Amino acid sequence: MDSSDNPFRYNAVLAGEIEARWQRRWAADGTFASPNPGGQLAAGFDQVAGRTPCYVLDMFAYPSGIGLHVGHPLGYIATDVFARYQRMCGRHVLHAYGYDAFGLPAEQYAIDTGQHPRVTTEANIGTMRAQLRRLGLGHDTRREFATTDPQYYRWTQWIFGRIFDSWFDERTGRARPVAELIAEFESGQRVAPGGKGWPELSAAQQRRIVDSRRLAYLSDEPVNWCPALGTVLAHEEVTADGRSAVGNHPVYRRQMQQWMLRITAYADRLSDDLDLVDWPDSVKRMQRHWIGAGDGDDGGRSPRMRDWLFSRQRYWGEPFPIVYDSAGLPILLPDEMLPVELPETTDFRPVPAANDASEPVPPLGRVPGWASVELDLGHGSQVYRRELNTMPQWAGSCWYYLRYLDPTDNQAFVDPVNEKYWMTRAGRAAAEEGGVGLYVGGAEHAVLHLLYARFWHKVLYDLGYVSTCEPFARLVNQGYVLADAFTDERGQYVPATDVVTSADGSASYQGRPVVRRPGKMGKSLKNGVSPDEIYRQYGADTLRLYEMAVGPIDADRPWRPQDIAGAHRFLQRLWRAIVSERTGLAVITERSPDAATLRPLHRTIAAVREDFDRLAFNTAIARLTELTTASARAAARDGALPRGIAEPLVLMVAPLVPHIAEELWQLLGHAGTLAYEGFPVADPELAREPIARIPVQVNGKTRFVVEVRSGADSEETKRTVFADPQFARLMPELEIERTIVVAGRIVNVLTR
Repeated sequence: MDSSDNPFRYNAVLAGEIEARWQRRWAADGTFASPNPGGQLAAGFDQVAGRTPCYVLDMFAYPSGIGLHVGHPLGYIATDVFARYQRMCGRHVLHAYGYDAFGLPAEQYAIDTGQHPRVTTEANIGTMRAQLRRLGLGHDTRREFATTDPQYYRWTQWIFGRIFDSWFDERTGRARPVAELIAEFESGQRVAPGGKGWPELSAAQQRRIVDSRRLAYLSDEPVNWCPALGTVLAHEEVTADGRSAVGNHPVYRRQMQQWMLRITAYADRLSDDLDLVDWPDSVKRMQRHWIGAGDGDDGGRSPRMRDWLFSRQRYWGEPFPIVYDSAGLPILLPDEMLPVELPETTDFRPVPAANDASEPVPPLGRVPGWASVELDLGHGSQVYRRELNTMPQWAGSCWYYLRYLDPTDNQAFVDPVNEKYWMTRAGRAAAEEGGVGLYVGGAEHAVLHLLYARFWHKVLYDLGYVSTCEPFARLVNQGYVLADAFTDERGQYVPATDVVTSADGSASYQGRPVVRRPGKMGKSLKNGVSPDEIYRQYGADTLRLYEMAVGPIDADRPWRPQDIAGAHRFLQRLWRAIVSERTGLAVITERSPDAATLRPLHRTIAAVREDFDRLAFNTAIARLTELTTASARAAARDGALPRGIAEPLVLMVAPLVPHIAEELWQLLGHAGTLAYEGFPVADPELAREPIARIPVQVNGKTRFVVEVRSGADSEETKRTVFADPQFARLMPELEIERTIVVAGRIVNVLTR
């Protein structure tokens, strides 16, 4: 039939129009704004005050220069589906998003393109923001920030200051303010090293003793030094063959004075407190292996991990809030002097060292007027030397989940009222039972990011700034999207999108044969597929549905473009079941559905709620596909679908495909968004599976009857029989030779 006969057929064009319209409306109406109990974002809290808070979080995004590929949104779609479902279940949901924008990759990309890191980073953020908005993600955009925002890294510097101003008391196993350590030395409660009395020591000696106990301290350490990049690298930034992961340059071990964070002091708690969180066992094992606490033949505590090397000799990072006095001792700048802003410069390229032993000259050391500064820190105006290193990229990602809670607060990194509201579970005041409700991200962060964030969080907890001893209550690692990659005769990867595949399956690039090598979709293998391409071909709802349908969220899944059409056909069936393709109007009957129609509906509702609760979106989609297909057939047969079927169907698919669901909801006569409509609740009687009573024979004689689910196959029936207490009592002395099952009718157990 000609498309002009069906002008309202659901296709890529109509999907794009619907999606753009609802995205504009959500933004204009502030649909996903989540009010706080206090502060600048408190407007409207009285309307949600009785709801249970639910904090859903994605791992921080790194703004890549080439934007997203279709593997990136997998976790973002999953958290959005879960957040939308929780919102419809009556919970007060916080779902925010931001950008981890400092660090070596961003700086190196800027150097490669000849632009300032800020220019390229902001452009990359803009690209990602547009791609993510196109997915229809329900974030509270008022809470968005990047780690490069001075008003964000002001508080990163402030937290570093709290770490610097703290020490670890081995007697209590907790961090305490350094002022309390000094008081113990002054009172004689604690003896100085060497046995001297505290008054006998010079001020410089006292400072060095105290500084050696701080959680943030300076130390000469063996480090991974990359002369070509001009910076120290973390172990994770060095390849197995001793070269830099960025640029593939040689890396050498050498001694350098560096800032260190005393994470090893927390080894026992970082290991033991994993028992408090709902995380994958594999992640817990990796963390415990990395920590190494409790290892050793004597069962003692000898952590394998080292203190955290916290200095980088690069430009694009957070400046330290530290200056040095004439004696070379570090001094923490007062809070009112924060943020220490990154100075403007065009000379941010690292200067390769002359040799592997030469001292580095960080880019900040070449900024005119930066290396020294005249300040009055309480002892009159003096000239101080600035810290020329910057913090590592990990710094900003250690605490961003807390800033989402209160991003506009200028008086604190988070208001205690807002922190307690979002981070503690309703009705549970114990610190051991709180944290982010759901945290989703890649397994590549299973160790370091999570360890570092947990360390910072525990320091803040010890000092009384946060209410929970763990930051993330529930963790899920999403799987990878796998796609074919191709290498040429040199073994170099070539762009997969430019590879031509012949009818016989052979592949070529620019006329030369290439070898197919399946792998994880990503930049390094040059096999990324832009979501923009899928938006144009099918629409965002189709991409959302396809990515959730392929498999469990924590499993890897292949990228099969040919299968996306199946997800699109599902949405076309859904549309046709409710809307006339000729008129664009809903075709609905108000007659009540009969019991035969209601039973599969309520069984689907019960199953989908259970699936959504456990993030099993693929099985929920399978159940919704069955119901949608049956609904489309009923609508075609009867000329209209009952409203009592159409509305719960639309509400159930809404978390997965929100744009088409919003459009259908409006066509069904509802003026407002369905984002806060109640998720359907199953009638227990209608949802109950039909039961069949099956006689069980032993050697041809009926001995008892079991109830099994109607439609159960032979294996399920056999398991039910063998699990029945009557079977156990009847068969203790007999040896089973054979079991004959006629599904739905009879079971006969033959014995020797």
